[in-house]
Amino acid sequence: MSHFKQRSILGAFLVFVTLVFAAAVPAEAQSEYGPLFDKFNVKVAGSWVGMSTQIRLDSEALGKGTTLNFEDDLNLGSSKTIPTVAFDWQIARKHKLGFRWQDISRNSTSQALTEIHWGDEIIPIDANITLAFDITQYFLDYTYYPWVREQWAAGFGIGIRVMDFSTTLAWTEENSGGEHTSETQGTGPLPYLYFEYRRMFSDNWRFNAGFGWLYVKIDNIEGGQWIGRIGIEYLLGDHWGFGGTVNGANIDVDWESVQNDEEQTLLSAALDLDINDVTIFARFRF
Repeated sequence: MSHFKQRSILGAFLVFVTLVFAAAVPAEAQSEYGPLFDKFNVKVAGSWVGMSTQIRLDSEALGKGTTLNFEDDLNLGSSKTIPTVAFDWQIARKHKLGFRWQDISRNSTSQALTEIHWGDEIIPIDANITLAFDITQYFLDYTYYPWVREQWAAGFGIGIRVMDFSTTLAWTEENSGGEHTSETQGTGPLPYLYFEYRRMFSDNWRFNAGFGWLYVKIDNIEGGQWIGRIGIEYLLGDHWGFGGTVNGANIDVDWESVQNDEEQTLLSAALDLDINDVTIFARFRF
């Protein structure tokens, strides 16, 4: 089964489990925490995503590879509209779990303007290159709110961002017509410390902002990341909310033991990735 199909099935399963669990929450539970918090909510959104991607793939045989900016060097689109699914569960008045999922797939064609060292492969000048680059992100965070007032709350916690990426480079040599393909993939858990602030501007307008950061070394991954978001929402009745958020995220890591298409782990990568988006959403509140 392809990684794309696996991610799609997993995403659909998570949405299904979320909806089943949410349906079991009593309707009257919303009044325990609202309108500052929701006992449980599910958010479906459309996100306009802007990205900047720099990757270098090294190998034992050829040493340090060529640093590629996928958007500038390989003509990969820097923006895309994608779906986003998220939910929050207010376990108690001062404890919350949150989850967010995104899947971003992009493709491009280009021509090599210089010789490229990519893992164990050398891509010659003028080769015609096809690139497929897929990222699936899962964000899971826990927040504890030591400060809860009638109109505002602030808290801190810890989160984890699981990133699953795959890159397929296929190229045809200009002179000989020889065809080659290189596939690489990796999955990494990236934790972060998290701070959140929320406020009710009125009975219907709810503001939320959060920021997370951490520099870590876990197994074969070393580096730093930050994530941030700011959003405003209009609460319509007891069960609906509509609004928008601006999200930003960066990851800058060195990643050992990246698998190639032969499922060997002789490669290492340097990944510098920015993913920023503007999101419009509808939220169902339980």
